[in-house]
Amino acid sequence: MQKIIRNAKLATSGRPLVEDYSAVKELLEQGLGHRAIAEKLSISKDRVKRIRRLIEEASFISSDTDTVASPSEKDDIKERIATAELTVPYSNWIGDGWIRECADPQEVYETDEEGEQVLVGVKLDPGVMWPEGWHGAKTLEEICISPDVPKPRSTLKTGYLLTGMQDKTPAHGPLLINMCALASARGYDYIEAGVFTYGKGLFASGKKKDLVEVADWSSLLTDIVTRSRRHLAKDVQACFEMNMSPTKANPLTGLNSYVRGKTSIFAHPRRAVQSVPRPQTSDPVTLWTTGACTVPNYVLREAGLKALQRHTIGFLIVEIDDQDRVFIRNIDADPETGNFFDLDLFVSAGNVYTVDEVIEISEGQVDRPFLGIPCTHRKDIHAPYARAYWGYGGNPENDIPLIDLAKPKGQAFNDLLDGKAINHHEDKTPILVYKRHARQDQHLEEELKQAADFLIETSRPFCKTYVTYSNHDDFVARWLQRPSTEIAVENQKIWHLANFEWREAIDKGEKFDVFEWLLRRANSNAAFEIVNADTPLDVYGVRYEFHGDKGPNGSRGSTAGLAKLGLKISKAHDHTIAWVDDCVSMGNLIHSADYATGPTSWVGAWCLGHADGNRQLGLLVGDKYRA
Repeated sequence: MQKIIRNAKLATSGRPLVEDYSAVKELLEQGLGHRAIAEKLSISKDRVKRIRRLIEEASFISSDTDTVASPSEKDDIKERIATAELTVPYSNWIGDGWIRECADPQEVYETDEEGEQVLVGVKLDPGVMWPEGWHGAKTLEEICISPDVPKPRSTLKTGYLLTGMQDKTPAHGPLLINMCALASARGYDYIEAGVFTYGKGLFASGKKKDLVEVADWSSLLTDIVTRSRRHLAKDVQACFEMNMSPTKANPLTGLNSYVRGKTSIFAHPRRAVQSVPRPQTSDPVTLWTTGACTVPNYVLREAGLKALQRHTIGFLIVEIDDQDRVFIRNIDADPETGNFFDLDLFVSAGNVYTVDEVIEISEGQVDRPFLGIPCTHRKDIHAPYARAYWGYGGNPENDIPLIDLAKPKGQAFNDLLDGKAINHHEDKTPILVYKRHARQDQHLEEELKQAADFLIETSRPFCKTYVTYSNHDDFVARWLQRPSTEIAVENQKIWHLANFEWREAIDKGEKFDVFEWLLRRANSNAAFEIVNADTPLDVYGVRYEFHGDKGPNGSRGSTAGLAKLGLKISKAHDHTIAWVDDCVSMGNLIHSADYATGPTSWVGAWCLGHADGNRQLGLLVGDKYRA
């Protein structure tokens, strides 16, 4: 049968045109005009025009018969369509404080055996959902950017906002308007969305013919949908040809070889990040998921319930600077409001503010972020990374340090000390011991002073410093328990002194942290607090006391292992970036090491924990953290 789809524009009521078809036709036959009919039926003049156009088209197709089904047939199908519409599973949020807005249904007609046009169903727009009582912007014209928000950076060449969307599911209105606001404020060029599909129909009873069909995506998203691979830069791509199930528990598993050595982005609602091994001479290769701009829409069985819990309303920012360097960072939004932080900005209801403004406006309800610092290894820190974070050795290129932009309330160092002077891994290899002495790296007190001085040099008045006790910091305690005959001459005095103080504290029944004691002895002006896996450091619901070397029940630590705790954790240790459920691995601040040979997945990165409990993970490129 020939199928004709009648398109109707968005109407507040969302009623099918067929409901007014007969009445309009009858009044037209009586000679009434559009305005008179609209007033008589209490409908819009545009609706009358659309129905008249439908009547005329139907008459053209079959001029010798009535082109519309009889009233009884039409009323019957109208009732069946209305009933079917009520059963459409748009979202798990329907009826839970959210309102769906949509375009008018597209009415579907078929030509029957007698040549008549009969209504057989409707095609529905998934539309967009807003919280009840939404008073924020809904159009681009309503977006507002505070005059305190800095102008787009002159070094930015191209900017992308990349997200994902589920088929047959409403868009998240607050997030979309906030994405547009951020793009305007930052000067980004593109907003694009990849698609992931979910066969909810597999869980429903089958029907011979559906009266109601839901469009693949919201009419609001038509212009941003991308279903093919996008090459964003030389070695960066958005693999939007990949259609993943939104219930996939580990969305990046098995994709290392698929990406062929390129940093790649996949459309998926579960936040995930992964470092991919590469040759030492190559730039870092990472995999990212986008998050979603559509509301959650899952079958409430095991896979769906787990996916619902991990559904991330958010997106990725990809910035390319004027030297074609690529910077990626994530945005995770508040699922109820669509609000989010990005570095020094806060976006809410289509308005863009600086974080400073929001703190003042909120009267303390919003606070500054917390800076998690990955494996630092002060002795071997990569100088460009130190400039990016703290301006240590000079500011980053055409920018200010991350710490001065974000103004975090605190920072927590991992692996502050490298322990090169007493590295037990090297002590059994004579040539490595010789190399240590040849480089004059065997002096522990000098290394401790360098670390303590660094805490002072990277401090800020607005930022409290923490040191997360790590496995390289623990080199000291291990070294102190070795026989005195194994201690290098240069370190014998500090070995005896530290051992004496440790034993003295034991005799007095006092708690004693020998690493903390040595750091404070190295520079008494260093202000810091030591935390470890047994002393919680909880900031905005995120835990920073876990370095990552220790797992549950005495096992070796890993990102996947610590994710099983079910806590939000920002850790380090493995020198890679990763995001597994609520556990984030923050990368490192060293570029290479003598002991790290062969392919590597190490990545320089930064991680901010914002006041809403969401975190941002971003890449460092040279001495820059953004374009």
